[in-house]
Amino acid sequence: MVKMLLRWYSQNLTKHQFAMNMVTTGTVFFVGDILSQQVVEKKREDHDIKRTCRSVTVGSFYSTPIIVYLYNFVDKLFGPSQTRLNAIKKIGVLSLFSPLTNAGYVFCNNALQLKPFNETARQIITDVPRIVLTGYSIWFPTHFVLLTAVPLRHRVLFSNLVGVMWTCYLTHASNSASSSASRGSGVERRGEEEEEKL
Repeated sequence: MVKMLLRWYSQNLTKHQFAMNMVTTGTVFFVGDILSQQVVEKKREDHDIKRTCRSVTVGSFYSTPIIVYLYNFVDKLFGPSQTRLNAIKKIGVLSLFSPLTNAGYVFCNNALQLKPFNETARQIITDVPRIVLTGYSIWFPTHFVLLTAVPLRHRVLFSNLVGVMWTCYLTHASNSASSSASRGSGVERRGEEEEEKL
């Protein structure tokens, strides 16, 4: 059964690389957010369906193009060689994009919630550095294995398998930080109103 699924995946990946990667990445964000809400946050019956839908949407339409094109970019830049030295060069380039891609995720997630821009900017400044550092600890070793041993067309699938745990953390961190930012901005607004009354 597993072999049949892998064969079907490989055949369709060759024909429809981008579409298949959208499906797999969306699935990863779906599973990751469910794990985040049910296992980490223990929401049980209070599961936020809208949040899960946002995660799938951002994963499919924002993260997929970045993942696909970044891997293709570093392969064109340094060649397809899977030596350790070449892998280190590629990891160095990928790490440069990490702050931008994670900030973009937070921005898209907040935009779908119609959050004020100043609240989103505050969250990016305060929380994205922590998310990026955590990401480095996970993705440095993952990318080393991926770039030295995994064929190009299977890299998104491999990264998505690791990405389930990463997405679980990312959705938890970005949404809990968003809630904190909302509470913080609410406190600020109440403080300003009290000052105006005085």
